[in-house]
Amino acid sequence: MARPRNADGQRTRQTILDAALDLFAQKGFFGTSLRDVATAVGVRESALYNYFPGKEALFEALILADRHSKAERFGSLIEEPITDVQVFLERIALAAVESFAEPRHEKLFRILMSDGIRLARDGRINLFERLSERQAAMEAIIRRLTREGWLRPADPQVLALAFTGPLFAWRHLRAMEADVPAVRKPGEFARQHVEQFLRGAAAPVSKFKTAGRPAAKRARPAERRQRRPRQPL
Repeated sequence: MARPRNADGQRTRQTILDAALDLFAQKGFFGTSLRDVATAVGVRESALYNYFPGKEALFEALILADRHSKAERFGSLIEEPITDVQVFLERIALAAVESFAEPRHEKLFRILMSDGIRLARDGRINLFERLSERQAAMEAIIRRLTREGWLRPADPQVLALAFTGPLFAWRHLRAMEADVPAVRKPGEFARQHVEQFLRGAAAPVSKFKTAGRPAAKRARPAERRQRRPRQPL
């Protein structure tokens, strides 16, 4: 099969992106020059302009690639039918932490941690849009779960924050290379996190299951009072 005409160009473009990601993660966005990237790739600096008009365009391309990767990972998952809300949310939580652990994502997160605020203040990236679009996706999932009766009615923004907050905390611990059980056992962390989340957010009675069994009803205040043993007179 003949190779596409632009195959070499696509490969060179990806090589430039890979080199930029490594250098931005090591030296920071502001500490890296286009000459550094060109040297790492093995081309003249002027050759980079055939692919990217500047350093900001390089960084935007890295963010866009990360966005596409996440869309592919979560797109089909969040649309699938739900038969068990705990299993469904565990899959989302585990997919999130697994994506956070990918080397490319870790490098990009390191850049955002070190230079993200300055880049946003300088108007070079829209950091708020980057953070809010991910949160909006989780809010859409929360609305669906509430609409289908899996979660009790509540502010979807608050519930989305309650769900994603511990996941983002996990990403920070991972970036710091913290030697803690949550980082060493991401699957167990995802399971425990979802279980804890559902204790407060799950709709009462039938739909919430744990280990294949319906969760027990919580006793109403009147029922609890009836169950108390009478005190001797």
